[in-house]
Amino acid sequence: MQRLAHSFINAFRGIRDLIRTQPNFCLETVIAILVLVAAYFLHLHTLERVALVIMVTIVLAAEAANSVLENILDGVSKNFSPRFRVAKDMLAAITLIVAIGAAIIGVIIFYPYLKALLWP
Repeated sequence: MQRLAHSFINAFRGIRDLIRTQPNFCLETVIAILVLVAAYFLHLHTLERVALVIMVTIVLAAEAANSVLENILDGVSKNFSPRFRVAKDMLAAITLIVAIGAAIIGVIIFYPYLKALLWP
């Protein structure tokens, strides 16, 4: 039981470090909160809310993984390496691709609700 508690402590410390050191993670967290609050107030269907929670989780996990791998690369060498630059760019691309996909899903889900609300 103590190992489990220690694992959770480490995980929450990791989230704290992401929030403190990664501006993109903070921005994505704020956007996620706004999306989930909007989903609540617009009374989205359950499956739509589930899809949004899944996408939020995937975006935040992709950003966290990107940060971890970039930190590992920085720890291996502080010197410029074209291979590391390519790897870091590809890591950033993963997060961007996931974020774009999430945004598209968000538009698909929210559009009918916002249309009905703004143009009755």
